[in-house]
Amino acid sequence: MNPCVIPEPADDVVGDGRWKSMHNRYVQQAKSSEPEVLFIGDSIIQQLQFSTLWTEKISSLHCINFGIGGDRVENVLWRIQNGELEFNTKIKAVVLFVGTNNITDCTPHEIFEGIVEIIKEIKHRLGNVLIVVPTLLPRGQYPNPYRDRNDHVNTFLLDKFCDEVNADETTENVHIVVIDDHIVGNDQTISHHIMHDYLHLTNSGYTKIFSKVYEKLCELLKITPTK
Repeated sequence: MNPCVIPEPADDVVGDGRWKSMHNRYVQQAKSSEPEVLFIGDSIIQQLQFSTLWTEKISSLHCINFGIGGDRVENVLWRIQNGELEFNTKIKAVVLFVGTNNITDCTPHEIFEGIVEIIKEIKHRLGNVLIVVPTLLPRGQYPNPYRDRNDHVNTFLLDKFCDEVNADETTENVHIVVIDDHIVGNDQTISHHIMHDYLHLTNSGYTKIFSKVYEKLCELLKITPTK
């Protein structure tokens, strides 16, 4: 059985119950807030809210951030099945970004199937909401197998959700945004100016990489982007 399609809470490795506490807080926020756009995923999403891009542009879209560092596909699947999508108002769009934390012990196709399962669950709970899925980012300063695996996940996503001929209910209103290009240099290395630890984005990295997500949201929501 593919572990990515089996919803599981994250392991409490440290023993402080932090993950479950964050989940419970998000459940309460869903019930008490009135956002129009939900960002959900791993640490890349969680840290986005501390960036200049979020403060100056993304937040104006009435967003809420449900990112948790270290989250895997099955963890996000569990979270959305356990209260994090129970909003009192209608969500217009969801930005889903998760998968790189599965890359060490899951195959690219397993990760892809898990992301598709999350998309199905979002549609089941929120109706035919707009769903934006940025491609997974390369990782590591130098070429390594994990970069290749993330590339394969992205290929599966693009093949499924950008194929208009074979479109179905699962693919409707799902928009893949390619953000993994222009990160790796000509010498196949990643600059610490874009990814300070060669996994997480710097503030300028967020502006460079996630501006495409902001622009896609503005396009879908028919909002003029902030200059």
